[in-house]
Amino acid sequence: MSDTFNSLEPGTLDRLADDTVNRPKETPPALDRSSESPLWAQFRDALRMRILQGELPVGAKLPSEAELGEQYGISRIVVREALADLVRNNLIYKIKGRGAFVSARERDEDFVSTVLGFSDEMERKGISVRTQILSQELRDPTEQEAGSLGLTPGIQVVALKRLRSVDGELRLLVETVVPADLAPGLHRTRLEDRSLYDVLRRQYGLRLVRAERWIDAVLPDDQTCRLLALPGPEPLLRIESIAYGANGRPLEHYRALHRCKTSRLHVQTTT
Repeated sequence: MSDTFNSLEPGTLDRLADDTVNRPKETPPALDRSSESPLWAQFRDALRMRILQGELPVGAKLPSEAELGEQYGISRIVVREALADLVRNNLIYKIKGRGAFVSARERDEDFVSTVLGFSDEMERKGISVRTQILSQELRDPTEQEAGSLGLTPGIQVVALKRLRSVDGELRLLVETVVPADLAPGLHRTRLEDRSLYDVLRRQYGLRLVRAERWIDAVLPDDQTCRLLALPGPEPLLRIESIAYGANGRPLEHYRALHRCKTSRLHVQTTT
């Protein structure tokens, strides 16, 4: 938080605060009091969307808790709970005595060092992810896929080919296979703009507990350049992963090509 604050020029926060005060006020969307979703979560999601869509830009000062409560017709306790969650997810930061401000967007990506999927990790950081399904089919595995997943003859796989975008920028081309006996019907499940790992958890009770990953650098072929809308060939990071369930059985094998000109992969190690 202090790094973000110190990186701003003197007087910037005051100017941003003035801009926020002078900006025409729009009527915020009404919260649904009959919804099963609690008010604090609805309010958090409404603010999150305003941040992700750029209505509240980086460095912008948020209205006070009292003002937000009045705008949305909710108590300060509800406002405070939602703001605390946005702080935990690094969308906003607070400066004592000055208020809450929109954080700079994180570009370090941690999914290679966790068992979170790419969508889950980006969502945790409040970053918008879009997924385009290029192909989704039930088929026989290749020899490499059968070996990576430890499949016996006769077991098919659900094969996915997806394009992932972050804040409108094409970032990943991913080819994934999952044993079909563990996820029957997955090849017919709608996966556009959905987290595969979330579907595996909720629909099939499959939880990934560990993964092995290998990373190297490659130059893309012409087809990959077209799919990722690259202006010309540029080095990409190739990530290969085998993920395992609690019983030790491989649940997923994927190969991803990651465009890294505007991001870094972050890996945390421990002794």
